[in-house]
Amino acid sequence: MLSSSVRRGSDVSGFVFGLFVGAMATAFAFVVVGSLVRAPFPLLVLQILVALAAVVLLLQELGVLKFPILQNARLVPQFVTGIPFWGSVQFGMEMGTGMRTYSPTALPHIMAISIVFLASWPEALLAGAGFALGRAVMLLTFVAARSKMAADTAFYFELPRLRPLFVILAIPMIVLLVIA
Repeated sequence: MLSSSVRRGSDVSGFVFGLFVGAMATAFAFVVVGSLVRAPFPLLVLQILVALAAVVLLLQELGVLKFPILQNARLVPQFVTGIPFWGSVQFGMEMGTGMRTYSPTALPHIMAISIVFLASWPEALLAGAGFALGRAVMLLTFVAARSKMAADTAFYFELPRLRPLFVILAIPMIVLLVIA
């Protein structure tokens, strides 16, 4: 489990630092690619494309549509525990890119599509920071928990119940992204 692999103080700070480095690099790459991809299209076409993708992914999130989301479902590598600080930084960077381990939700995919087709540089970097912060919250919750097993159990059983809330909270942000 991630919490046991990067539990110690310097490992946690290295992991969180790596999350932000990885997320910022990915947001930067998305906005660079997006600047090229979106150039020939009018804004309205891009807005419609992002809105349609968001609706499909939100329906998948709610279980109305059934299809797998793209993810690289790999476990925590063993080297994280063997290399103090820098192993956690490297793993944090990989997690921060969104290209490593499991993704329990399709919501980051909506953000990635939005960055590619609509985001400015500052918006992309803010989205990257938000993604890193979201990934850091789970680890920091485990670190703060008195019982790691209870925290793991709570995440496992409560996350599915929170999905509709996350979808409801995501809708105003998606609308703002599309119409702004």
